[in-house]
Amino acid sequence: MNERLNWVLPSFEMTRIGSLRIRLSLWFLPILPLFPLRFGWTLGMAVLGVLIVSLFLHELGHVLFARITGGTASEIHISPFGGLATVQAGRGIRSQLLTTAAGPLMNLIVCTAVFPGYYMPETLWRILNPLEFPLAKFGDERLLAQFGLVVFAVNWILFVVNSLPILPLDGGRIVRTLLLTRRIHPELIDRYAIQFSMVMAGVLSLAGLYGNWAMVVFLAAGLFMINMVQFFEHEAIDREEESFLGYDFSEGYTSLDRSAPPTAGNAPAASQRSLLEQWRERRRQQREQAIRRQQEEAERQLDDLLAKVHAHGMGSLTSREQQLLKQVSDLLRERGKRPT
Repeated sequence: MNERLNWVLPSFEMTRIGSLRIRLSLWFLPILPLFPLRFGWTLGMAVLGVLIVSLFLHELGHVLFARITGGTASEIHISPFGGLATVQAGRGIRSQLLTTAAGPLMNLIVCTAVFPGYYMPETLWRILNPLEFPLAKFGDERLLAQFGLVVFAVNWILFVVNSLPILPLDGGRIVRTLLLTRRIHPELIDRYAIQFSMVMAGVLSLAGLYGNWAMVVFLAAGLFMINMVQFFEHEAIDREEESFLGYDFSEGYTSLDRSAPPTAGNAPAASQRSLLEQWRERRRQQREQAIRRQQEEAERQLDDLLAKVHAHGMGSLTSREQQLLKQVSDLLRERGKRPT
């Protein structure tokens, strides 16, 4: 596993299947008591065991289809919060779609194999509700049928949840892959997918509030927060790319770079521009406005520092002010605005 994730997803290697490592999360240890508290000891341990196996099958589906379609896979990580497969799908949209959809498909296959309509038809409609677990405890009779009910319920919940069109769930990843088939610039794919996921998470939260389903609200809130963090990370990356050589000044400005505006003779009419071109033009204008404000702030700060030096000498500047003076002077000199 990526070393940066070890503290978040601590785990140990259970076994290897060829070159595929199977790891089990240590988060199961603190969460372990919740299963017998919720379901009783016998049923709780059965649910836990079925959950681990079902998560493994889900991630194994991703691995198998990644390799079948020409991709690679190296690791499966199983945790109580879901599985994580380290896979690289093969080239092409078809390969990515098949690799992503294979996980929920494996759970659906298990559901079909142990469908309660075969042996417990009286539970049919109740078990299709993923918000209600169909069994309170194991009875003294029909243990095999009750175990089949547990297997179906766990896999059905995994299938329904992962089919939600919200990142980072498989349904959201399928939506992102489908966006690649549209005439959308690659720079905008992740942004649109994240925004769509945030909207869908909001809809799911409203549905949970309307139905008084606390777990749905909790799930929707968690997914919304994940996508909101991703959104702000993308915004931060965009700002960093727009900064001049990565300078980060303590006074709040980040760039003194200029962007040359297109001349009136070669600028296309607004009505003839694509959505991507219009978006880029808006970003260029916003960047130029920000650069002008930053440059004005830099010149103001430089004037203040030079005035202080003139009045009290260089020794009156703090180390922070001396560093700032050097940075601003160098950058303004590079941009053709030598301090006087």
